[in-house]
Formats: sequence, structure tokens, C-alpha cells
Amino acid sequence: MKPEKILILYDRDEEYANLMCEFLIGQKGLPWRVAACTSREDLVKICTGRRTDILLAAASCIDSIPKADIGKIVILDDGMGKLDGAVVEKYQPAEETLRKILELYSIDVCGEEDPKAETDGDKAKLIGVFSPVRRCYQTTFSVLMGRLLSEKERTLYLSFEFCEGCEELIMPEGTKNLSDLMYFIKSPPSVFSLRFKSMVRTVAGLDYIPAAISGSDISEIPEEEWKVFLTRICVLEGYSYVILDLSESVRGIFGILRMCDRVYTLTRHDRVAKRKIESYENVLSMYKYTDITEKSIKCTPPSVSRVPSITGDICGGEFADFIRDQIGNI
Repeated sequence: MKPEKILILYDRDEEYANLMCEFLIGQKGLPWRVAACTSREDLVKICTGRRTDILLAAASCIDSIPKADIGKIVILDDGMGKLDGAVVEKYQPAEETLRKILELYSIDVCGEEDPKAETDGDKAKLIGVFSPVRRCYQTTFSVLMGRLLSEKERTLYLSFEFCEGCEELIMPEGTKNLSDLMYFIKSPPSVFSLRFKSMVRTVAGLDYIPAAISGSDISEIPEEEWKVFLTRICVLEGYSYVILDLSESVRGIFGILRMCDRVYTLTRHDRVAKRKIESYENVLSMYKYTDITEKSIKCTPPSVSRVPSITGDICGGEFADFIRDQIGNI
């Protein structure tokens, strides 16, 4: 049995050390046990006789670090010491600090001979949302369903559109996104899992990975890689639900829909929409994907004058009630 991995936070600022340690301990699926210390004496006690995989130390404390078996030192830049090596900004949201630590750690894990990824409970239910009909509220439906599910269970939303339709989910330029994560799909599961955790973000309680920026980034990924990707997330990341907001640009779209436990096919009442749904179902039948039809639910979202905000209160309203009714079919 491999020894437990340890991350130690070392900062004389007791308030920061306690709050950051509490935050880290509260995060599910991290690869280390977390401890904090605010004096050199405490650090010596913790480090003596054991390996510390990561030491997250304030720059102002660097000169007082004892000689010990430390795998990697990550410096918290507090503006008060030398910055030499891996550096993380101290005064930023805790989520951003953790994201950077995981990214730095995953680089080192790549060198391990036999890295393992631990499962964290049962396999997530995969919920696909896909329609050949345009302007049917697919993204709004997918995100709000994710929000409602996340009120009780850990839920992940993944957009396979290359032009993000939700303003609240658009990230600053340079932010790592779905196509960056797919770059690590051939890495060992533990490395992929660390990269996933470093990229995942949260809006109103719902986890998501920022959507790819370029359509070619999505369309060039083979079906088999998508299958490996979704299997790893459903098995390893501890979610109860993973919602896929799918598009025709994805290679192997039918194979992905076949993986889903439930598929929602959104439509409208007009003649063109009905014809598109008929053509779509005919294609499924022609290529022997009738199992997708059997687990699909066709539904028509209500026409509303104002679509609910992705981040606002969704307790009431016709659209939210409609989605609650659909959740009963999962």
C-alpha cells in the first residue's frame, strides 16, 4: 500500500493559513491529506520522519524552511520574499490558487511509473441534450437542469458548442478549456484527473469546464477519445450527473448519445421543427441507433418572454417548472 500523500501549508499569517487549509480540506477528490502550520517549529515536527509531497509556503517564510524530504515547494507570493521556482499568487480566490497547484502537481505526476486514479463512488448518470432544431433553448435547458440537479447532487455541465451561448460561462482569453483538457486524454487517469480538477469552474453551484473556442478543436477529436473522456469523468470525478450540451460538430455524436442514460430532444411546435425531428429519427433508424430513440424524451420548452438567468433565482417560473417535470424522467 502506497503511503498517503501530504500537502503542508506554511504561513505565519494564522488567519490565512487556517482559512486556506479549511478550504482545501473541504474539496473532494484531492490527491493529498492537507495540514497547516504557522511556525518553523510546527513545520519541523510535521516534516520529521515522513515525506511531504507539496509544501505550499508563503514567500516571507521561505528562508525558514528546514531541510526535509519535500517533493515540491510552491511559493505563495505575498510580496515579502524571494520568488524562485513555482509561484502562486497568494491574494486571489482560493479556487484559483488550488487550480494552479493542481496544474503544477500534474506536471510532476507525469513522471511517475504507475500513477493510479482513485474512484470516488458510483458512476455518474450521463444526460445528453441534443436536437437538430435550432433556437429551442437547448443551452438554457441544459444549464438550468444542471443547476436544479446540483441543488441536491454534484453535477457537471459540458458544452460541446464552440461558441458559448451563456454570457455567465464565458471566461477571459487564455483560460484553459475543453479542448485543452482533451490534450491529456492519453495521459494516465491520475494525470487526467488532476488536469480536470485544475480546469473545472463553478457557477451558482454547478460545475463546468469552459467550452472550446474553436470549432475545429471539437470536430477533429475522434469518437473513441470522447468515449474515454466521458467514462473517466463519470467514473473518477465523483459526480452524480454529467450533462452534455451536444452539437452536430462533434464526431461520433450518435456513439456519444448511445453512452447516455437519458437523452433529451428539444423541439418546437412549428412544421419545420417537426420535419427535422422526423428526419433525425429516420437517420437513427437507418444506421441502427434505435436504442437512442428508445431512451430519448422529446419535449417542447414553453415560449417565454424572458428566459431565466443562468445565475439568478430559478425557484419559480414556467420554464423552471417545465425542467423540474423533465427531471422526473431521469
